Amino acid sequence: MENWYIILCIAGFVIIYFFALVMIKINHATSKSISKKLRAKVVEFKLEHGSPLGDDGSRYYAYVQIEMENKDVIFQKLEHEIGVIALAPFKKGEIINVFWNKGKLFYWNSYQRGIFKLLPSKWRS
Repeated sequence: MENWYIILCIAGFVIIYFFALVMIKINHATSKSISKKLRAKVVEFKLEHGSPLGDDGSRYYAYVQIEMENKDVIFQKLEHEIGVIALAPFKKGEIINVFWNKGKLFYWNSYQRGIFKLLPSKWRS
């Protein structure tokens, strides 16, 4: 009887985790739909420390250069999406699509690789 309880708990956790991933992808798709796609050039990577998770928290962040329509150039940190940045490593000099959301810069195709591309990006209407 205990084995069934453990199996049910694991199955419940997997289902909740799946729905959380779908919600993250839906939020990303919604943010993209109301944002303008920009092209940016990856210029460097910086190791940054500090994490609210209590671990070492060291992560490499890509910094990109965006040339705006008025010829101004912006140098900005590309934010990590949840669980995705390891799936989308960039090379220096690579041109990528990005968008602004709540004052932060995100990779346009974050959830189009790996397991995330199999998840729905909206609920049925």
